[in-house]
Amino acid sequence: MHMQNVLRLGIAALGLAGCREAPPPAALRALLTVDTWRLDHFSAAHTPALWAFSSKGQRFTNAWAPIGLTTPSHATMLTGRPPWETGVEGNNHHGYALPAGFPTLPERYPGAPSAAFVSAFPAGPDGGLGRGWDTFDGPDEGERPGEIAVQRAIEWLPAAGPGTLWVHLYEPHGPYVGTGATDPERYAEEVARADAALAPLLAALEARGAIVVLAADHGEVLLEERCGRQHERSTHPSVLRVPLVRVGPGIPAEERPERVGLDLVPALLDGGDWGRGPRVGRDLTLAESGLCEAGCAPGCSPPGLLGRDRVAIDDGGRWVDRPGRGRFAEGAPGPAAAAALDTFPPRRAPENAALEAGMEALGYKPAAP
Repeated sequence: MHMQNVLRLGIAALGLAGCREAPPPAALRALLTVDTWRLDHFSAAHTPALWAFSSKGQRFTNAWAPIGLTTPSHATMLTGRPPWETGVEGNNHHGYALPAGFPTLPERYPGAPSAAFVSAFPAGPDGGLGRGWDTFDGPDEGERPGEIAVQRAIEWLPAAGPGTLWVHLYEPHGPYVGTGATDPERYAEEVARADAALAPLLAALEARGAIVVLAADHGEVLLEERCGRQHERSTHPSVLRVPLVRVGPGIPAEERPERVGLDLVPALLDGGDWGRGPRVGRDLTLAESGLCEAGCAPGCSPPGLLGRDRVAIDDGGRWVDRPGRGRFAEGAPGPAAAAALDTFPPRRAPENAALEAGMEALGYKPAAP
């Protein structure tokens, strides 16, 4: 069989929605997502409540997001499919939306009451993320404090029986608010606020014996690249490596070092043993940036949504496919990473490009010259 076909089959096997097992008996399942949360800010010092909670279950130390944008990364967690498969390769305000044919979490567990409480418009229903939920509660524009989403989620929690819950906090997405003198200092303050906001919900879910998955949709660039606070323009590890945790009845307390992606989330919420069925590690990560801006990704073209990087990352380095510049290696990636770039479908334009005009109102700003 041709090498490219072998790679396509191998990578398709990593698409967890395509090899689903039947979910276990009814349970309360909760997905908690913290927007723009860096892996190096997941610690006892930065997030004491979340760190203590994670010690009761599985902490995945080598988890990767598929993209540095809110809507597509959450679409991956809700469906188990990456952005280039769903077609959601940009935020809802960029004109992208999840099409029919990709079941979301509440549709995965029919008959269970379901509710989503989100804290910002990019995680809202306009991108198709609201499909299937009995209750979907979020702002019509901009963002709101995470404490609102948490309190409403606690009020919704059923006293007993099954349920499906998603709670999204927008802290620590920029622009950062705090007393610190620098962006990194204010960013850390926002991370601490998200941690404190989630603490009462963690206690309530633990008391109910819920299966809980805690994750970031992506991280953030602070000082690592020229374009600070520009996660949507980057595929740097500070953006793509993310916290991922699973806690619940019968789930062992352990660190899992295997390379995994956020498409693992539905399988984790199903429950069951790590290493069984779709719950396996992988040799490389496929990901893409959200936007091209030549000041952040030198040589990329055209600017905007269709000039995004695609990357294949392994333990030795990565191959990059950058429109306008071509393909190049960084570090010493293996040959499978180079061949994996051929498995990406063509980049897709937004269905409604006019919506991109709302970016700056949501905190996205062009890089400084």
